[in-house]
Amino acid sequence: MRTAHLIVLALILFGSRSVFGQSRDRLRAVEAFDDGMQYILDGKLSRAAKRLQQAADYDPTFLPGVRSLGTVCGLQKDFDCAIESYRTVLEADSTFSRLLYFQLGEAYLQAGDARQALDYFQRFQALQDRDRGAFGLMGDQEMATEQRIVDQDLDRSILSAQISADSTNYVNATNLLNMGAPINSEDNDYFPFFTNDLTGVLYTRQESRGDEDLITAKRRGTTGKFRTSRFGTFNTQQPEGMCTLVRDGETIFFTLCHENEGGGGCDIHSGVLIDGRIEHTEQLPNYLNSPTWDSQAAISCDGRQLFFASTRPGGIGGSDLYRCYRLPDGSWSEPINLGAGVNTPYDEEAPFLSNDAETLYFSSMGHESLGDQDIFYSRWDPSRERWSKAMNIGPPVNSPARELGFHLSADGRQGFFASDRAGGMGGLDIYSFTLNEELTGKEVTYVSGFVTDSLTGEPIANQEVPVAGGDVFRTNYAGRFFICAPPDAPLTLQVDNAAYDPYRHTFSIPRWDNTTPYRINLPLTKSGAPPPPEPEVKPRETYTETLQALFAFEEYELTSEQQSALRVFADSLDRERIASIALIGFTDETGAVDYNMRLSQNRAEAVGAYLRKLGINPALIVIEEGKGEIAGQREKKLNRRVDIVVTMYGG
Repeated sequence: MRTAHLIVLALILFGSRSVFGQSRDRLRAVEAFDDGMQYILDGKLSRAAKRLQQAADYDPTFLPGVRSLGTVCGLQKDFDCAIESYRTVLEADSTFSRLLYFQLGEAYLQAGDARQALDYFQRFQALQDRDRGAFGLMGDQEMATEQRIVDQDLDRSILSAQISADSTNYVNATNLLNMGAPINSEDNDYFPFFTNDLTGVLYTRQESRGDEDLITAKRRGTTGKFRTSRFGTFNTQQPEGMCTLVRDGETIFFTLCHENEGGGGCDIHSGVLIDGRIEHTEQLPNYLNSPTWDSQAAISCDGRQLFFASTRPGGIGGSDLYRCYRLPDGSWSEPINLGAGVNTPYDEEAPFLSNDAETLYFSSMGHESLGDQDIFYSRWDPSRERWSKAMNIGPPVNSPARELGFHLSADGRQGFFASDRAGGMGGLDIYSFTLNEELTGKEVTYVSGFVTDSLTGEPIANQEVPVAGGDVFRTNYAGRFFICAPPDAPLTLQVDNAAYDPYRHTFSIPRWDNTTPYRINLPLTKSGAPPPPEPEVKPRETYTETLQALFAFEEYELTSEQQSALRVFADSLDRERIASIALIGFTDETGAVDYNMRLSQNRAEAVGAYLRKLGINPALIVIEEGKGEIAGQREKKLNRRVDIVVTMYGG
């Protein structure tokens, strides 16, 4: 509604002098008002707010100044100030402006008071039956703006307030948190895409001059502090849009916007992420990219489906969402519009597909929203082969402000998005939340397969790997292929290569946390070659690092101090060299033997749970049977502990 605010300011600017009085206080208020309006025209909202506040202080009965103060406060997202100013005007003169009722409703909605917002929207709607002459000069001046709001905005605003007021129906997300600095800044930060282990993130930052750049942030462990830098070698003075990694951790899609001989526009590119650099970049084919705007690619978990936004001709309206399929030869099919369940005459953008490829998340201006652009989801209906009618994901993810750029972690539970809601650090900020299990989709296990020569160990590149009764995958330069497979189910693969014996094997795929893929090996044997010799296994040198976690009498839950110590210890470890972590719990000799055995076990399990939360691979953590009490040794408080013994591989 920023446009409506500016229109109202223009009306006040050119129509308020006819209501001015001539008292000394009024003249001082008029002078401050004139300065404030000039500051608005110059784009200096903070100075405008200061002068308009002075105008209201000089003469509280000078209602155009008070109303303008509220409008500027709204533009600055200080909605408490806007509400106070608007209410002051209506309490002094309930017929000062009919449009002001709608503005007050908008301010309440943005401030999170949906019920008050609904009340004022409905008052504005009821007042449409009154003659505009009852609202004096403003009635005539605001007539065109009012009509546009009634025709285009009012029904949606009422619906937004109703949905927000009944937010108990939405339990899709909890634990909403602004990610803070350095991820967020005073600029716009949006389109987050996290690595599978949540230690890295790629996102877009738009500076005040409008240029978009790709930013990378990295941290040690899932609780470390992020450090940011510009990403890639293609950041330019032209916009670079949404960046998407395939779950295999190496295939990347990104948008570049450049002027060229064919005109302006944005196109989707792909590349391979190798040692933090993008290699083998190429622009996707012309039938996928169009002469207009194509951007915001999203890839399915296994890399077989590509979704993107485009303003190409022939869509439903605005920017629409499209889908392509990976063909057996590795190319992409022609784009297909996702249809009316997803697309509207307005803008749809920023698609994201769940791991099981059954739920599509996206941002829209055209569906029933809570105010501005919201995040929606649609389910794939296999019986009708189309996407279902989009549903609003609801509060607290969506708000009366703008939300876009939805992303889920590898396990489907932790979500991320961007919003310009009040209380942020600047424009759009990136937020995290926990998603309800009903929307996370079916479990999948990330599987990395490696096809190699059984004798030399050399990778076999560009090799087709068919799944029995399913898709055909192809190895990359390292002989690697990637599959998103259902856990606790057999995965039968076959490989046919003229230089090797036929290969066929059924793998048992476990449940996996997906921070790193589950690895399977497919060694191919050359025809007539002897079986490969058993590899000589040389034991790796190891050493240990230890830490003790001390507990109070009969306690087994970790205190904040213990958590801090464990976090520092975990951050000091080289995660790639951890062989195992043994946890052994103890108690003092006070109490029954059976009770102390359980207590020592509970202490060890509490430490193990927190280490997993810090991002330590659960497969490396061994919780040994509780040792119970230690008698006759040193102080009792030193016996109430868990020994943490970390075995590390040597250099």
